[in-house]
Amino acid sequence: MYQVQIIEDLEAEPVTLAEVKTFMTIDYTDFDDLLTSLITSAREESEEATGKAYGAKLIQVTGNDIIGITGIIEKVYPITPFISDGVWADESGNIDYQYNAGYSTVPQPLKIAIMARVATDFVYRQGITNEPRMAVWSAYIAKEFKYRTALCV
Repeated sequence: MYQVQIIEDLEAEPVTLAEVKTFMTIDYTDFDDLLTSLITSAREESEEATGKAYGAKLIQVTGNDIIGITGIIEKVYPITPFISDGVWADESGNIDYQYNAGYSTVPQPLKIAIMARVATDFVYRQGITNEPRMAVWSAYIAKEFKYRTALCV
């Protein structure tokens, strides 16, 4: 079993408020705060669907069964004592490490998926029904799954 924790998150969202407003053809500022929140939420949901980080993040993994964790790894930082050949373990036998991961440029289909998630969440924000929302979601989830790997953060 392992645990993944984001130590440092994105400095900026991969999709801007201006891009979302253009995508949604909104030219007023009444909902800017809501849209900004929806952008973060949509990016997090999309990252979960793809298993990818959409920008530079520092991630820590702790556990005793971390074989199979993959991703766009830039550098691994040990945070517990070195025991042998690139593996670190604490007193409980857990293996701990940190790494930088994330796209330097998010692929356009994923940016569109984020904007579609924002638009859908905005339209159905009052939670009247989930059926139309789920139908719309299936279209961009299919795009996101093309980027999915076994497991990465």
